[in-house]
Amino acid sequence: MNESRFTYFPIIVIVTLLLLLLSAWVQWFFFIFEFDEHELTVKKGIFNKNQLHIPFERIQTITRTIPFYYQPFHVVRMQIDTSGQGKPDVIFDALTIKQANLIEQKRRVAQNSIQKEFETIETTKLQYQVTIKELIVYALTSLGGLGGLGGVVVLFTIWSQVDEMLPKNLKSSFEDFFNHQSVTGLCILFVLTVIVGIFIGFFRIFNRYFNFKIEHQNNHLDISRGFLAHKTMQLELNRIQTIQLRQTMLRRLVRLVSVNVLLSASQDEKDAQTVLIPVASIDKIMTTLKKVLTSIDFDVDHWQVSNIDKAAWYQVRFSVLRNIFIMILVISVVMFYFPSMLQRSYMLLFFIIMMVITAILILKNTLTITEQKLGFNQELVYIQRSNSFSKEGYYIRRDKIQGVRESGFITVFRKKALHLDVIVRDGNGHHIIHLRYVPQSTVNHFKQWMNTGL
Repeated sequence: MNESRFTYFPIIVIVTLLLLLLSAWVQWFFFIFEFDEHELTVKKGIFNKNQLHIPFERIQTITRTIPFYYQPFHVVRMQIDTSGQGKPDVIFDALTIKQANLIEQKRRVAQNSIQKEFETIETTKLQYQVTIKELIVYALTSLGGLGGLGGVVVLFTIWSQVDEMLPKNLKSSFEDFFNHQSVTGLCILFVLTVIVGIFIGFFRIFNRYFNFKIEHQNNHLDISRGFLAHKTMQLELNRIQTIQLRQTMLRRLVRLVSVNVLLSASQDEKDAQTVLIPVASIDKIMTTLKKVLTSIDFDVDHWQVSNIDKAAWYQVRFSVLRNIFIMILVISVVMFYFPSMLQRSYMLLFFIIMMVITAILILKNTLTITEQKLGFNQELVYIQRSNSFSKEGYYIRRDKIQGVRESGFITVFRKKALHLDVIVRDGNGHHIIHLRYVPQSTVNHFKQWMNTGL
């Protein structure tokens, strides 16, 4: 093959493409779907025939995806989920927009028990749309540059695994390039890698939430988003378990907040949360929530004492004592197994690191107590807490709370306080909201509200 002008490579490529094309055509030919007023029927299989009947009223989620390479052909990729387990029952790799609209229309008519002709298009009302300015600020405060650090680690790992398989001239060229670089040059390369990571992270978020908008459609929300790949999703309102408001440290500075919803079952196994409002001003978030979720009363006016006196001191003291115990344990292990490390320079470095960690823990645990809140109205509770320097707020309906757990050392009970965990459903599992040093009277009031309301 090296000496002859003719090689088998083009033939191999052509035969492979023909086999792939034939396989795709066979799968398409033996994939048949039809529907009437009540159900969708899917038939597939060559030798092992499968036939699936899906009543329209049983469909929980319909997800559309339109990658940029689908758009010239005016087709969509549609996933239909009836089980609520995050695994679609049927995947249509390519449907025309008209066919997709008809299936969604049939599903809406069946679930709303409205006898309409399938050509009828229901009216929608725009409730929320992200602005370009807010989206840019949101992307810039997402720490996308950390992707650059990950890229350096990945490249180093790949290089260490394949360097023996590379040609000697290519390998020597790379080694000569890096060996002749000064510390300044390597730092510049590292900074450039981080900058590239920032741009990649920025574009990833911008591409995901570009033209993000929410429209009301009777008992569900139509959520659409995407720049290169346009994606739409129908979200049943009765599947919403918890509404989560979240602010990272950077987004507090620019007064932006994100809103997620925890669902009764995951839309995607990789992400149990669905972004309801990717970014909004903290001053307008309540107005926006009331527009999007009109059936929920967000006016919380019955506030309870969320922590006892000196709770911040108790929390910081516990964290510092635990840190000191870990430090003593590490020093003991080092003294026994690595006595050579007990040099003055190493000990000084270890002491500085522990002081920095202690300062961070003091700040973190102080925020844990000072930002803790608890309030409720007749049917809704609002819980606020600090989680790793991010402020989180939860709106939970009384009937959506799965359970309450109380805990604490004997010293906590003596202070007439408890650590309170509120358990809510999240996907196929649960999500726990931790509250620290809550007064016993507040816990009792909260449990009474859970049973009877205000």
